[in-house]
Amino acid sequence: MSKALNRVLLLMLALMLFTFGCGRNEQPAISLSNMDQSVDPGEDFFRFANGGWLDRTEIPGDKSSYSSFDDLREQRDKDIHELLEEVSKKTDAEEGSVTQKISDFYATGMDVKKIEDEGLQPLQPEFDRIENISSKQDFQDLVARFHTFGLDPLFGGNVMQDLMQSDLYKFYFMQAGVGLPDVEYYTKDDARSQEIREEYVNHMTKMFELMGDESATARANAETVMAIETRLAEHSRNRVQMRNIPALYNKMSLDKLSAICPNFNWGAYMANLSDKDFGEVIVGMPEFFEEVNRVLADVPLDDWKVYMRWNLINRSAEYLNEDFVNQDFEFYSKFLSGNEEIQKRWKRVTQTMNGRVGEPLGKLYVERHFPTESKDRMMELVGNLKKAMAQRLENLEWMGKDTKKAALAKLEKMRFKIGYPDKWKDFSKLEIKRDSYVLNVRRANYFHFYRQLDKYGKPVDKEEWGMPPQTVNAGYNPLKNEMTFPAGILQPPFFNPEADDAVNYGAIGAVIGHEMTHGFDDQGRRFDARGNMRNWWTKEDNEQFTNRTKLLIDQYNNFVAVDDVHINGELTLGENIADFGGLSISLHAYRMSLEDKQESPVIDGFNNIQRFFLGWAQVWRGKIRDKALKRKCQEDVHPWGKFRVNGALANVPEFYQAFDIDKDDPLYRLPDQRPVIW
Repeated sequence: MSKALNRVLLLMLALMLFTFGCGRNEQPAISLSNMDQSVDPGEDFFRFANGGWLDRTEIPGDKSSYSSFDDLREQRDKDIHELLEEVSKKTDAEEGSVTQKISDFYATGMDVKKIEDEGLQPLQPEFDRIENISSKQDFQDLVARFHTFGLDPLFGGNVMQDLMQSDLYKFYFMQAGVGLPDVEYYTKDDARSQEIREEYVNHMTKMFELMGDESATARANAETVMAIETRLAEHSRNRVQMRNIPALYNKMSLDKLSAICPNFNWGAYMANLSDKDFGEVIVGMPEFFEEVNRVLADVPLDDWKVYMRWNLINRSAEYLNEDFVNQDFEFYSKFLSGNEEIQKRWKRVTQTMNGRVGEPLGKLYVERHFPTESKDRMMELVGNLKKAMAQRLENLEWMGKDTKKAALAKLEKMRFKIGYPDKWKDFSKLEIKRDSYVLNVRRANYFHFYRQLDKYGKPVDKEEWGMPPQTVNAGYNPLKNEMTFPAGILQPPFFNPEADDAVNYGAIGAVIGHEMTHGFDDQGRRFDARGNMRNWWTKEDNEQFTNRTKLLIDQYNNFVAVDDVHINGELTLGENIADFGGLSISLHAYRMSLEDKQESPVIDGFNNIQRFFLGWAQVWRGKIRDKALKRKCQEDVHPWGKFRVNGALANVPEFYQAFDIDKDDPLYRLPDQRPVIW
């Protein structure tokens, strides 16, 4: 999936496809050297469990943070790179085969001399199209064209499952068209946001100069783009508002959309994409498209040409020659996130290919690096977690019987995908040539755009995976009521086949419980067992749930991340519910597993329940630069690891017992401050 689509159309899906976060080397289940036992567990359990690791770990210069996730991703990238090197050496690959496509894609990405020699030449036909715009319709036709290969001017659109009829597909229109990673950077008056806006204009100016504009013209062009993007951002929903999923579901005919935004030719747009009749469409935020209508009327054609030039270069820069790559890095990575140096080319190319041809690469990856016994053991853990969740649902005192019945039905129908797909995606229509890296990226984006678009009118494929198997993450998809645990995350410290059960339940067990709880968090609970957005809650139970989650919002709002920046309890609510629920369910499952077994031994001075909590904490070990942490607080639904560890544990009664937490400890919360949710 292209970066643009991830930013635009699938922002809603990204908010619903809840993710957990985020080697094969032998390592102890709990490493005492990673701990700092001079710290009281009740003061800062994150530091207690991870202090040794924190003290000896430096954030690499090419990263804004470094964590257990990055540890696995580093190894994953090396493994994928090794596969790419092997495939690229094959000289007898059949034209059109996956081997040929992977080999040619990789070769163009690694051919630095060719990329430098080409400069902007591969994109010149698109710059010519922009220059030749002579009417508003020409401009609108080019917007549609850009959408098909992964750019996102003005708005975003593509096909996704119907939120209220998940067995059908609908065409969605969503807000987009801006270059900063969060719309509030355009609108907030704090010093950091003002600095970001100023530096963004400076960055655009430098990029226009690299495209050949004179200095004064480049500055004026940057100001033009900033003015257009600011208007779009001012009428966009922020990230907290985007978490209100029902408010994003506005089904209407094209005629009604045309009444909202008559200055855009919606019929021509759809015809530019396909000859299909997409019927009614779903408009994520009608007020945004009202502003699109006004902007279309107010902005002259020459300014739209400038805006389209910027959209093209901004979404292509990282695949061009070093001048563009370095300037893109200077703003988006160094200035915004604090990275000190750019990643090596092989890493960047590997990550690009993971994003564009991830599943074909994943098939090669699991054949070499994923043992089948890990999948079998995960299935056992999943079954135990599901039983534990069912017991907890049945015994909930605050939930009425009708809502409880629906919740249990949803849990019963929940599906699990572990390791890798049983059926691999067909990449036969993907065209890759050994001519240009940036054009291969564009072709891959085009392939994914139309692969998604072509789903319209077809049955929903419930076996399709939303992430390649080498992904170091996990996810819950409410529209399919399914959880995915790729091979990439099923390694230490998340899953350790050599570890005692207590540690694995605290780590991967809590991951399973986390994803399971996403089906019942503040957003997942809006969807029923079949994946349809439907209110299956009584009014009383809805009020009970809301009141209990307010305790989590207040708790996380009080966490100071850096300087005067706090965690946003509303933005991170879904993850905080899932962390707390995942821990509670996994601990319940672990205790169930101990029935009829001898008491677990004390290992390295810690009993089994203590090791359970240490297993949870070590998953989140990590360090982050201040700039990156500020961005995370603004942009990410996931809090930083320290707050996930300490925040969730402070609500689990068994944690207090295991480590003798008392009312004088900083992590202590009064019993009436600790919610009982799942």
